[in-house]
Amino acid sequence: MKHSVNTFFYLLALMLFPGMSFASSLDDLYRDVIRSDNQGYLPMFIKNRAEPDVLSEETLLNQVIEKQPSTQNFTKSINLTNERRQKEEERIAKELQWQETLKAIAENRVTPLDLEEINLRASQKEPKAIEVLAWMYTKGVGVQKDFVAAFRLYRQAETLQVPQAKENAIKVYKAMDSHQREELSK
Repeated sequence: MKHSVNTFFYLLALMLFPGMSFASSLDDLYRDVIRSDNQGYLPMFIKNRAEPDVLSEETLLNQVIEKQPSTQNFTKSINLTNERRQKEEERIAKELQWQETLKAIAENRVTPLDLEEINLRASQKEPKAIEVLAWMYTKGVGVQKDFVAAFRLYRQAETLQVPQAKENAIKVYKAMDSHQREELSK
């Protein structure tokens, strides 16, 4: 049965392509069909039926290894931290630190770290920090009493529109002696 099927296809090919020469395999038959369709010209993909060197396992494996990123570069390029969450956690930590600083000031147990925190925030023109620092200088909490510094800080708080800053500056001015008032004019 197999022999008759092959013969049938061969005869069919001879009838369809009368000028075609005898082919010994299906590959030769295909080449003959392409040659007759292209008037004797065989395209390069038909002529070069041998396996190219690029597709050899060793060459292909070497190319894959060369193109693969090194583990060191790969780990550097991936950032697994959620930056938004990290910034939010930093903001919350700073706010908690600020609340602890305010609590320490209210309880009159100011540490150098608390004083550094309040001075840093006051230098950044944070209204609440300026007001608290002025109060600290007025009452002598964590620092020595200094009505001149307190007055200047309350005036700065007034420019930042802190409520009651102007009234507090007036109270501090009234509590000053004449030497401290002279120091203000310098």
